[in-house]
Amino acid sequence: MATPNLIEPLKDGTVVKILNSGYDRAEVVEYRGPLGPKGARVYRVLAVKKPRLYMESWKISSKC
Repeated sequence: MATPNLIEPLKDGTVVKILNSGYDRAEVVEYRGPLGPKGARVYRVLAVKKPRLYMESWKISSKC
């Protein structure tokens, strides 16, 4: 279940799950804007803390 089209983007520090990625939880680091397909919101997330692994994703669920 992807995040519904919210009025406000997710705030930095929100813990989310990246769908179909294999990572349990990730933390939103930056909102990149509506850059995905059909204007989907793209977020930069921190998936692993050590070593730091950042990725950009638009398929996230805010229910963790």
